[in-house]
Amino acid sequence: MNKTRAELRPQSHRAYLEQVSRAAVKNTPNIVLVFVDDMGHGDISCFGSTAIQTPNLDRLAAQGAKMNTFYASSPICSPSRFGCLTGRYPTRGFVHGVFFPKSGGLLGKLVNHFSFPYGVRGILPDEITIAEVLQAAGYRTGMFGKWHLGDHSPYLPNENGFETFFGSYYSNDMQPYAYYRNDEIAIEAPADQTQLTKILTGEIEDFIDQHHGSPFFVYYPSPFPHHPVHASEDFTGSSQGGTYGDCVQELDWSVGRIMDKLAEHHLTENTLFIFTSDNGPWYEGNPGYHRGRKNNSFDGGQIVPMIVAWPQEIAAGIEVDAAAMNIDFFPTILNILGLPLPEDRVIDGTDMLPILQEQAQDSPHEHLYFIKGKKVMGVRARDNYKYIDRHRSENGAYWMAKQGPFLFNLDHDPNESYNAQSHFPERAGQLRERLVAAREDMEQNPRGWK
Repeated sequence: MNKTRAELRPQSHRAYLEQVSRAAVKNTPNIVLVFVDDMGHGDISCFGSTAIQTPNLDRLAAQGAKMNTFYASSPICSPSRFGCLTGRYPTRGFVHGVFFPKSGGLLGKLVNHFSFPYGVRGILPDEITIAEVLQAAGYRTGMFGKWHLGDHSPYLPNENGFETFFGSYYSNDMQPYAYYRNDEIAIEAPADQTQLTKILTGEIEDFIDQHHGSPFFVYYPSPFPHHPVHASEDFTGSSQGGTYGDCVQELDWSVGRIMDKLAEHHLTENTLFIFTSDNGPWYEGNPGYHRGRKNNSFDGGQIVPMIVAWPQEIAAGIEVDAAAMNIDFFPTILNILGLPLPEDRVIDGTDMLPILQEQAQDSPHEHLYFIKGKKVMGVRARDNYKYIDRHRSENGAYWMAKQGPFLFNLDHDPNESYNAQSHFPERAGQLRERLVAAREDMEQNPRGWK
């Protein structure tokens, strides 16, 4: 590998943030990004669930846009969080898998050693997060929930743009599971997970009370409904979806409390409120009747619920079918603020405001890529053909066996049930060439430096 393509660039990172701090910002909406963990596309009522009722999320969707074809940038946790915060595919930061605690057991140490090259143990210091940009632009920034991008310096939330941090460093099935307030333990391990949604909601309400007089960014990466799922006593038995459904209904309550707090301070109109998930469902949950689940490159692993409300700028009650991805948050928010993108690196995301404001109908991406581990595994084109390279089966009896490659015509086969290569060999060849080109580009220039 060309060393200059893998090296850190902290100087350009600092220079860009200094440029942002001097820039004249065009708009300063408050921003709330709720980023739940392992929720399926069909797990909330406005996306079709009958077992789980989510009146507050339905209310949020009625205030803005429901996106029907929205992807996470990875089918697993840490890489998707990287894409969400940086606007870049996870391979750009060598985030090829899930980070385990530094003090974890043998399995975690082996995964950390073999999954992450160059000793990477979290989000690299030269990456630019949306929190850093917003902080440089004068926002108060707070994070509440699951980080999962490193559990020691220089990878911590307070070192990556969050003025306030209250949460955990990794997933709720990893030990020791403590909660931190900035760099001090606030809840000793093992945290009582039945109370976490209520505690996190209260922390967010307090943050809004303290900072409602200035623009703020609330990042709420809930630890749920990741396994093991939990709900408080108030929500136990409240759904027809077992404890998983109870947990989702409590998350809906949490979203409702945040919406009400914004309304209390007359902030609803000028708050960009985003709700989505980091990937598809794991052991439980409804992938929206798409094929596959978490850790698959089939749509069930990456297509997730997505709601965006901003009453001042986005019409109420619209539905968007155009395909987009969580790497689009970064450039969309920068465009809203009137800030330039960093020029020293590839930003893979694209501004999606035109499709949210119904100024455009087609996806802002000519191609979207599906990345698993170190490898580009699939590509979806704007004409809704999707090509996936040989892939491990999601069939329990043959999970070790690889099948494919596959070509799906998602207009006629949204469940990815039928391999259309025999009918459209030329289209399969074109997308295969596109996939190979993207794979080679990311191998030759893994950090995406310009």
